[in-house]
Amino acid sequence: MKVVTAPAKGTILLLALIAALSSLATQLLVPALPLMARDLRSGADDAQLIVSVYLVGVGTGQLLAGPIADRIGRKPVLLAGLAIYCLASLGASLAPSLPLLLVARLLQALGGAAGVIISRVLVGDLYASEEAAAKQATLMSVVLISPALAPVIGGYLSELAGWRNLFGMLAVTGLAAAYFSARTLPETRLRSATGQHPSLRSGFVRLAVNPAFVRPSIMIIGSTSALYMYLSSGSFLLADDYGMRPREVGFCMLLVAGSSIVGTLLVSTINRRRDAVVVGALLCCASALVMLLIALLHWANLPCLLAPTVLLGLGAGISGPAGIARVIAAEKGLEGTATSLSGATQMLTAALATVILGRFAPVGQTGLAVALLIATGIGAAAVWPRKLPAQLRNRH
Repeated sequence: MKVVTAPAKGTILLLALIAALSSLATQLLVPALPLMARDLRSGADDAQLIVSVYLVGVGTGQLLAGPIADRIGRKPVLLAGLAIYCLASLGASLAPSLPLLLVARLLQALGGAAGVIISRVLVGDLYASEEAAAKQATLMSVVLISPALAPVIGGYLSELAGWRNLFGMLAVTGLAAAYFSARTLPETRLRSATGQHPSLRSGFVRLAVNPAFVRPSIMIIGSTSALYMYLSSGSFLLADDYGMRPREVGFCMLLVAGSSIVGTLLVSTINRRRDAVVVGALLCCASALVMLLIALLHWANLPCLLAPTVLLGLGAGISGPAGIARVIAAEKGLEGTATSLSGATQMLTAALATVILGRFAPVGQTGLAVALLIATGIGAAAVWPRKLPAQLRNRH
């Protein structure tokens, strides 16, 4: 049952901030990765673990946070996650070596993942069904806008104050979110729980054999892996090949994030005439093909590097929300489990992809283009038009 009393003023903005903390912890640092590698006396492949380890933590945390919140309550899990996030951010700012920084990043990700899951659950608990969809859209808008601005902010701050202060800023932001959460957010589990909780194992098995869940999930995994491979390698390409400073790298990353936001705005329009999942997946695949062609033709200039990645952002912005909508609708009664499982596999696979790229491929445009083509090609193949049941088509 939904909460009867109206949520406190500003609740949705607070939940949006909490949901955005996880992505901020990666996007804010992307322009500073070369600086971090230099200061910690690490190579580009080792520094990319700063992104990969975080993705592992986010994926693992998503699997843990939801089930625990169903059993002991939303608010305790949220506050514990924010506390871990703040302490880990502080530890990362003081880490004297890469291994210790990676430990702090893993803990930071676990805390951030709890915020992502609980914020979404609380929106569903706190708002009536006819209002919840609009509030979830607001939540998603902030989460998408924050990574668009974060690389620019991170680039400037890392130049002015050093990359360690970025972690300090994340700790302060997380502390503010925890303070206001403790004061204003209610506990909603008892009023929304139904008593018995289905077995996680049985739910996962049902989803794993359901093509309506598996196909869009593979597509989301492909596009997300491509985006994170570009984020972890693209900053080194821009810094090493084009001599860019962190603030300039941040502006280049802003183009990709901005195109993703534009893509989300096009989903409903595209769905009126075409399948947005397929259109977005094909745009992602086309971006990788264009990047590979440019690399093979040796068109070594900045516009040729950025143009296909803007196309990648646009495709991911279209296919991501459309794919998630299909994932949620795949199995009635398992909407939350489907979201958690899809999100976890998405992050864990993206983490593995960035590790493989960093370890086995040199940081170069050709290697990056091939990796993106593999990831986006698998995603596009998974959702290539087949005969879908009429009821599934009608849901979208």
